[in-house]
Amino acid sequence: MMKIRKCNKTESDLRAVHEISNVLWPEEASTFSEFMYEERTRDPKFTFERFVGEVDGSIVAAGDYGHCSWSHVEGKYSVFVEVHPDHQKKGYGKQFYRFLVNELSRTDADSLVTWTRDDKPDYGRFITDRGYKFAMRYNVSQLDLTTLDLSEFDWTGPKMKELGIEILCLTELATIDPRWKDTWYDLGWELFQDVPSVDAVTRPSREQWEKRFESPRYQMDLHWFAREGERAVGYTGLWLSDAEPEKIYTGLTGVVRSHRRKGLATALKVHGFRRASEMGKKIIETDNEENNPMFDLNMRLGFRPVPAWIEYRRPFEGAAARDATAPAETESAPAGSAHTAGGV
Repeated sequence: MMKIRKCNKTESDLRAVHEISNVLWPEEASTFSEFMYEERTRDPKFTFERFVGEVDGSIVAAGDYGHCSWSHVEGKYSVFVEVHPDHQKKGYGKQFYRFLVNELSRTDADSLVTWTRDDKPDYGRFITDRGYKFAMRYNVSQLDLTTLDLSEFDWTGPKMKELGIEILCLTELATIDPRWKDTWYDLGWELFQDVPSVDAVTRPSREQWEKRFESPRYQMDLHWFAREGERAVGYTGLWLSDAEPEKIYTGLTGVVRSHRRKGLATALKVHGFRRASEMGKKIIETDNEENNPMFDLNMRLGFRPVPAWIEYRRPFEGAAARDATAPAETESAPAGSAHTAGGV
């Protein structure tokens, strides 16, 4: 039997949790410094509780529950379980999940949300066996920069000039706009509200938002803004990966509603393509909700799908849910992404 306890904030505990995620999801690996940035900058006003499972004194599993800070609804909690591959198919995933359900029965939880990837059918079955239903699919795609012909996008420069749009790297914007952080914060929120989500998105506090500048993934010259006069009307940004130096990630790309369907998003993305190529990156990765027009744009630009993330939800009946377990078979426990999501 596995012993489950609260995760201590010690380096040994946190390294063990980080290692389990990296082993389970090597395609989305992070360095320990990247993991610790996420840990250190978690918004304290939202609940987050992490636990570990030990066998013979060694941590072999990790699990957590908490509020979804990016889309907060009272009573909604995310829940994840991760079991090291060497210790799967021993019933530890089922044991850990029951433990988390018991803990959640002491909270105000009335709904649960989790994620897994569509190339992990065992994890999907684990989730659906416990009453979770499909909620949303997030398509992940990659652009191979080594085969990309950037000359295909030479039209974007003249097109932006025709429209009176100037695209500035953040390093340039900061020299002419002393309130560039305000510009980014306000534009980002305007764009973020149009990102598809089951529940309404939550605006981070300014203090919380500014913690992005502490991230080991942040680099100032990897962010671009489209401006019409002095008004920012579009944005795209790239984020580094120390664990995968040949890959770079697109975060948010968006254009204000009044300026869409004019080529601004493409022009912004092309600036990112060129900079990433100059840096020697080989892959750009991004994700979009499956019906988001931005996914179609990415496909036209040469991105190709890779395994997608799927969001699942179920209602939670409090104390009565403690006995809501799957059939008695032993199975592997699903796992979570090193920096985004996971599965029960």
